[in-house]
Amino acid sequence: MFKSISDHLGSVLVSLLAIQGLCSALAVETKETLDQSSESEHGELAVRTSDQYTVVHKWPSAGAAAVIGAGGTLGLVITGAVGNYFSWLSNQPDADKICGKSLITSVTINGVGYKYYTYSYTTGSNCDSTQRAKTITNALSDAFDELHSERASAVCLDFDHHGTWHGVIGLATDASGQDPKNACSDHHKGAKRSNPGFPELETRSIAKRNEIGLVKRTAISISESNKKSGSTKFSDPNKSQAVIIGIATEIYQKSAAKSCDHITGRLTDANGKDYNYYYYASGRNCDTTAEIKTIVSALDDAWEDLGSTSALCMTMSHGGTWRGHLGVSAMQADYPAQKLC
Repeated sequence: MFKSISDHLGSVLVSLLAIQGLCSALAVETKETLDQSSESEHGELAVRTSDQYTVVHKWPSAGAAAVIGAGGTLGLVITGAVGNYFSWLSNQPDADKICGKSLITSVTINGVGYKYYTYSYTTGSNCDSTQRAKTITNALSDAFDELHSERASAVCLDFDHHGTWHGVIGLATDASGQDPKNACSDHHKGAKRSNPGFPELETRSIAKRNEIGLVKRTAISISESNKKSGSTKFSDPNKSQAVIIGIATEIYQKSAAKSCDHITGRLTDANGKDYNYYYYASGRNCDTTAEIKTIVSALDDAWEDLGSTSALCMTMSHGGTWRGHLGVSAMQADYPAQKLC
């Protein structure tokens, strides 16, 4: 009898050990799955975050009035630069590998006068950055934050993503006495990025954002309503970047001006598809208080799920009294943008 009990207990023990082994195996498998998921997520973050920029030239400030502002205050500069970059993506590079150049633009922000100049170039055969507007917007904002903390008064920056495309911006306060175009004029001719005759001052890596950082930086929530589906659908976000940055710029400018006036417009994506939009804001002063990178990121994220949509109303909020009401239509004749919200 004792032998029978012993044999029975032994069988139970073996079974328990087997179950424990199975659980251990499952635990290991789960951990590996989580690790793979984490790696995939970090990989996505790496793709969406511009990895480095080069400080080609930098001038120190002669006084507080000459210091360039932090990224959050330079939305008009950032949207102007990014808009220029995206308008040149379909260009063919010239003999010097230049994709496009802008005029010098003057702007006054919080009583401080600025001038900026942009161009883009490639070390390859085309001018496609392969980046989204929110990637470049975040990178510019982060760079200006850092240079503001260093009390720079004028800079020339070269952004890249470990690829062939480069975006260049020269920015100077009026008080610095510097010319933003001259600040970048000696950077290269014919994409001389590796030419020892054109040394780079300093290459800096932009730290990858973690999940918490992304949540904090994308604080605008968007609710969708009155969605329509017809014969013409929205393009995917990669093809809609010019539309996203164009609408975000309008929203930011209205917010900065504390204007409640409505705006209408039409923009064309990389597929040649036209979008009509109608926007107005409500709430105290109609001011979102959000940075431009926050607005761009929110619109870009919302665009991800619109592949079967022809028109809709987006209602945006930012945790306060502000509400942004945006009607967008790829079929204006059937679904007028001004009637969606």
